[in-house]
Amino acid sequence: MTALELRELRKTYRARGRPPVEAVRGIDLRLDSGELLGLLGPSGCGKSTTLRMIAGLEAVTGGDILVGGTSVTDRPAQRRNIGVAFENYALYPPLTVAENLAFGLRARRGSRDEDVSRRVAEIAERVGLTGILDARPAGLSSGQKQRVCLARALVREPDVLLLDEPLSHLDAARRDTTRRELKRLQRDLGHTTILVTHDQEEALSLADRIAVMRDGVIQQLGTPYEIYDSPATAFVADFVGEPAINLLPGVAGADGRARLSAGVRIPLPVPVPEGRPVLVGIRPEELGLTGADGLPARVVAHEPLLESGIATLALPGVERHLVVLTGPEVRLAHGEQVRVAAGLVHVFDAETGDSLR
Repeated sequence: MTALELRELRKTYRARGRPPVEAVRGIDLRLDSGELLGLLGPSGCGKSTTLRMIAGLEAVTGGDILVGGTSVTDRPAQRRNIGVAFENYALYPPLTVAENLAFGLRARRGSRDEDVSRRVAEIAERVGLTGILDARPAGLSSGQKQRVCLARALVREPDVLLLDEPLSHLDAARRDTTRRELKRLQRDLGHTTILVTHDQEEALSLADRIAVMRDGVIQQLGTPYEIYDSPATAFVADFVGEPAINLLPGVAGADGRARLSAGVRIPLPVPVPEGRPVLVGIRPEELGLTGADGLPARVVAHEPLLESGIATLALPGVERHLVVLTGPEVRLAHGEQVRVAAGLVHVFDAETGDSLR
């Protein structure tokens, strides 16, 4: 069943004396019940604006928002039954954790105290807040504040849950732990969820599907594997993956290879008309150091990272360096001559950035 649908959703900001700014430009999305969608993109791409329009915190310029098949575009935020966990927590400092969780429920007409207390106790136990219900926000850690913010969004039993950069203020160790907790909670409770983030690791590890945004437009929508293995554009390929994909400019030749320089040619995965400018994309893990075979290269730098290593190589006549993921046993010296071979190769149109596969 479709739990949330966006139809040609648009947002344009207008200010006197300035040209209009199109923050969101015609987004179409459908989320099934219980699905977690990652809205991924750089700052300013329109992902938070999209979330705010769904929540009713931002007026819609055009299009429609449907929850459970019913349009909510003209409803105020308080009548949409949408839970939001904000990046900055937005907790009430004078209130205890329990009072923060109960605040929205008590504001509803007809809410009984015993029902509110029962619901707060249930969610507090699920999210691990039982021991701090009498504490105030000032005495909480960042991880605890984040859990309170999430619990406050869940306590109202929302039709849709919106998470706005929920882990951005946490340190690396706490972020990993909270991410696992968040995934478990979302699966257990079954809420249809949109996660807004610029962190690809969050999106790849949490989301059932990912929508990669750029300049108010969805560049690609798919599962994490589809986004990573078959990027639709050079932007998606470059944005998703760590270390980042190697994007090397070249020209397609008649022999089915891309010429990167006078002495460097790489086989293309699909036929491309001769003379067409292309970007050859190779992920660092798809490159390997070989013996006699492969392209000649010179080691510019090598970073041993215990579990693996990152080598930066210079190819003859190629301006951009090549980044290669190496095994933990590899040791390379600056200036050393090596040979490198590629596995899976992506190819993009150099002008549009669209995939040619």
